[in-house]
Formats: sequence, C-alpha cells, structure tokens
Amino acid sequence: MTHGRVRVGGVEVIALCDAVVSSSSPGSGSYPGADETIWREARERHPEVFAPDGRWRFHVHPSVVRSNGRTFLVDTGLGPESAPAFAWSGTAGRLSSELAGAGIDPDEVELVLITHVHDDHIGGNVADPTTPAFPSARYVVHRADWELMANATDEEDREIFAAVLAPLERAGVVELSESAFTVTDELRLEHAPGHTPGHQVLSIDSSGERALISGDLVNHPAQLLQPGLASATDVDPELANETRQAWFERIEREGRIVAPAHFAEPFGTITSDGDGRRWEPLVHGSG
Repeated sequence: MTHGRVRVGGVEVIALCDAVVSSSSPGSGSYPGADETIWREARERHPEVFAPDGRWRFHVHPSVVRSNGRTFLVDTGLGPESAPAFAWSGTAGRLSSELAGAGIDPDEVELVLITHVHDDHIGGNVADPTTPAFPSARYVVHRADWELMANATDEEDREIFAAVLAPLERAGVVELSESAFTVTDELRLEHAPGHTPGHQVLSIDSSGERALISGDLVNHPAQLLQPGLASATDVDPELANETRQAWFERIEREGRIVAPAHFAEPFGTITSDGDGRRWEPLVHGSG
C-alpha cells in the first residue's frame, strides 16, 4: 500500500513508507540545540513524530516519480537486515513490497536519485552484495557525497561504502551530479549542502505547479518552529541552516508542495507563522 500520492502538473509522485523508526537519542537529543519549550510545543502540534518516551519517531519515505512516461526513484530506504542501517534501527525496510503495492516493477526504474549518502537513504541500493537492486537504472549521487564516502576514514562510513555504494561502482551504474542535474524538463536535482556535503533535493516544475522532494533538508517540525535548529546528523550545521532557511523562503515564494523524507505525512506545505513556520499536511496526499 502506498503511503500517499500527488500530482504536480503532469508529474506523479508516489510516497512509499519504507519504515517507521524511533531515534536512539532520548528526548530532543537528535536536535541538541532544541529549546525545550518549543520541543514541547512541537509535541503538542505533531504528536505523530514522537514516540511514547519522547524520542523522535520518524518515517522513511522513498518516492517514485513519473515524468514524461519515465519512472524514477528517489532514495532506497533502510534496506534489508543485511544492510548497514539495521545495526542502529533494528528495522528492515520494505521498499520491495511498497513498490509492488504501487504496481511498480524494479525494471521500470530508469534512474535512482540519491538525495544523500546516509544509510537510511541508500540501504536498498543493492539486491545482494554484488547486484544493484534496480537492474535497468543508473544511480545519481552528488560528487561531494561520493568522495566523502569513497575516501572515508571513519570505519562506519567505510562499511557503508563497501556494502551499498562500491557494488554500484563495480557494476558501472554510478553517475555523479554536480551543482544541478536535469532529469527531465520537469525534474531537476539541485545541490542543497550542509546535511551532507552533497545533499541534493528534487525540484518539480510542471504546467505551472511546483513541488520539492526535500530529502533531509528539514526532518522535524521543531525545525520550523525554531529557526536555526540543526540536526545532530548535519555534517555542517551552520551551512545546513543557511540552506534550510533559503529553501524555506523559496518554497513559500514559489508555492511548492513539500515531500520530506522523515515527516509522518508524505506531503504538505510550509508557510510563515510568526517568528517561525508551520507545516500543513495535504489531506489528499496521504493514504
């Protein structure tokens, strides 16, 4: 069963629910700069993103995008029990069954568009240790993120690269993006650095309608209520916040629907609300 779908002009976006996971950090530990009053306000407004013990409860949303008769996948989720993310999440992703429920054959996928190289976004890259999961696809990764992982000295990052990125390189299916990557005349990957050096988002512009598949640009509603609130997983928190605020302004100015990777709802809008901003889910975008 798909988690939601929406049409943006001539583009169809299908949000898949790969998993629902609670963070390992207690309370607001995943957002160490959180104002506790604002954190409580976020919990009152958005109880669905809080576990009973107060931890952050997040969805993992890969997205299928169809444009001009072509099929693309944005991110591949946690992956199976053998994937690196299982070690901390204790959860296997269900991307394969979600795709089947949406009536999508992996052979249909022409490009896998990777927003960034954290292991909850790339765990389903491979079907086994040597075989890409999407046999007809090329995998688009930003060059800065690829180099981050290919040259990693951190043991965990080295293991992630070996498990779910190096097999793609050996299969010859990696395509490195730069500041922008045109997918179709309706779809464009744009560099949005900070969360990782090569973090990228997918902008959708079709028949006067606009949307943004935002990856980890914003991961928690508290980041809307408290400007400047960074995630503990932002590689460069200052740059991540600059990027986040610039995109918030653009989202509002351009009237873009937003599809975050980790909100409970797959689609919504972000609008100004006093000193911060407000998240409003699209009712017709959930299912």
